[in-house]
Amino acid sequence: MKRTLFLIGIGGTGMRCLEAFVHSCAMGMYDDCQINILALDTDLENGNFSRLKTLVEDCYLKIKGYNKTHYPLHDTLFSAKINLFTFTPDYSDITKNGSFEALSKFSYAEGDKKALAEILLTPQVREFDLKHGYRAQTHLGSLLMYHSIIEEVKNNPHGKLSNFIQEIYDSSESSDTRVFIMGSVFGGTGASSIPIIPKAFSQAIEILNPGKKLNKATFGATLLSAYFKFAAPDESFRSKQKIVATSKNFALNSQVAMMFYNEDFTVKDTFSKFYMLGTPDNNFETPQNTNETVTGGALQKNDSHYIELIAAFAAYDFFNTPKEEIDSIKNEKKEVQYYYRTVNENGRIDFKDFMPPEKVQEFAKKFAALTALSFLVYPENTDFVSAAQNGQLKKSNISGYEDIETQEAAALKKYFEMFHFSYNAQGQIIDGWLRQLHRSASGQGNFLFNAELFGLTNSKEVKKFEFNKKLFRPDEEDINNYSFKTSFFGSPFDSFKDEFVKQKDNDSIQYKIEKLIKRMYDTINSLYGF
Repeated sequence: MKRTLFLIGIGGTGMRCLEAFVHSCAMGMYDDCQINILALDTDLENGNFSRLKTLVEDCYLKIKGYNKTHYPLHDTLFSAKINLFTFTPDYSDITKNGSFEALSKFSYAEGDKKALAEILLTPQVREFDLKHGYRAQTHLGSLLMYHSIIEEVKNNPHGKLSNFIQEIYDSSESSDTRVFIMGSVFGGTGASSIPIIPKAFSQAIEILNPGKKLNKATFGATLLSAYFKFAAPDESFRSKQKIVATSKNFALNSQVAMMFYNEDFTVKDTFSKFYMLGTPDNNFETPQNTNETVTGGALQKNDSHYIELIAAFAAYDFFNTPKEEIDSIKNEKKEVQYYYRTVNENGRIDFKDFMPPEKVQEFAKKFAALTALSFLVYPENTDFVSAAQNGQLKKSNISGYEDIETQEAAALKKYFEMFHFSYNAQGQIIDGWLRQLHRSASGQGNFLFNAELFGLTNSKEVKKFEFNKKLFRPDEEDINNYSFKTSFFGSPFDSFKDEFVKQKDNDSIQYKIEKLIKRMYDTINSLYGF
């Protein structure tokens, strides 16, 4: 049965959580699902925003079929159908330079209202540039984001944001509808927006459908606390920027935010589940290509962190919570439920840290299958997809894929470069998402797979790497026995080709590129004994 799910990522952290979620879709964790994703950020040029769009629009969607109608699939990679919606508030009409200075000219009433406005809107707040987000000014951000959503729906009732909200309402009228929000509570845009989204969307539905209410959808969210830091700004930079978020305050910001979520009646009434996530410290420092503090724009392309994958699987837990449990929380008017995730004190990240016990094996196998296939899609190593498309494998009795669109094959290669690694001009490895997650877990053997997988540094080492038997950590319980043998003079690629011939195309799949991916997936599963 096809399900429609709704996911919202807010701010820079939200974009990276969405990125992790898309990779979980590529693993095949969302069979038979259509997923409507809203990427919401104040900073259109944000590097993490653009990386997410590249991952979805230039990779995932083209892999599902270039200029074709997409369909949810079952038991394969890239099985979910994804629809991407984006919304970026336009603050250019506030003043010419996009600052909030115009509020200082408002004719506030005398007395308490004027005093309150002066407390909330200090001179620095009135003057800083909004194009790079709210910079930890959550009181300002919540006000602006709420009204930006309402104004967008009023002025553009057929725009992307309006369509996304309307899809939620339409779905909720006929089925169990879940909306999950991902973002941080320690920064600016995410912290400002998570609390007001349900109310803003409810008001938007009354504008789009007079007399109707959005009261049947269920909302959940991550409450992602401080987990990284960046270079502290100097005084000249502070003076120029007026307002700058500093990572030294992230822990305090997180504590204050948690107090708010624990006490605010409106928030507790509109959400059903909160997932509290964080790391023991925020010492992870994402590399920057500049000595200046980056407040936003194209330079804000922070590396990914394993906590974002945990956030993505908080969404998985929410979407797969039994309906009876959700109904119990809503109908019996129980307070919002809080959930926590702890990991091993020694810093080791295991498959069991992401999934309930009965799902750990499934997750490990799907993640491993995707990782193994990344070694079969590089021209510098062995590009099975291009070879099949170009008819170079006919001597191995592999044919019928010559009409795969060039854009689809290129998108698959691009995806695995973003997922795992690519090469620079000298053949040295450039870390992709998976290797960035490994680094965020302090490297060595701390993250999920065999440490040797992450020790590769160049194309020569990649060619020699025996992914057939060195994928899992040797001490991984119940999983380390998964491997496959090659012939004495053969290679993993040769074994893959031999096993691929034994598999069959799935006739229920319409497009050749998806037929090929499914058959490759079945081949890997057969070789490893999954």
